[in-house]
Amino acid sequence: MNFGFDALNGSHVSEWMALRMEGVRLFPMGFFWTEEEAAELTEELAKEHLDSGAMRGVFADGQLVGFCGVRGFQRQRTRHRRVLGPFFVTEKMQGSGAAQCMMAGVIAEARVAGITQLELYVDTLNHRAIRFYENHGFERCGLHPNEMQIDGVAYDSYLYRLQLESFNAAPR
Repeated sequence: MNFGFDALNGSHVSEWMALRMEGVRLFPMGFFWTEEEAAELTEELAKEHLDSGAMRGVFADGQLVGFCGVRGFQRQRTRHRRVLGPFFVTEKMQGSGAAQCMMAGVIAEARVAGITQLELYVDTLNHRAIRFYENHGFERCGLHPNEMQIDGVAYDSYLYRLQLESFNAAPR
């Protein structure tokens, strides 16, 4: 199977909205939206979001099979960082190499842009995703207690980072 990686835009809106709903339904701890909230997103607002440049996709033989949010920062002191998430590959393509292609694309894109640190949050119970991120060099560096509540149950997340370049730490 041939995989490709690219930034998403408004032309991908239908495929992206369908994948997003699948992710919210099957993996609720990986998304901040409920199914009801996700269903409220209009195609017009979804196109605007995709056209903002904040979403990347992985394609299998030309069909969108996964996506990753990529949020950067504008302020001088934080523009060296990007936050990833949500990171999702459709269930039928998990284990196929699509996620590896997407992560490799996100990392390569960050390096070209001079980004030195990628960050993400992952639910503490999502062991498969944790292994995936750690296998790509991400290191656990924090805990976000009670990051999300689903049906009155609190879920914690780990903060992970991937240091793409060394940096000079400030004296303490």
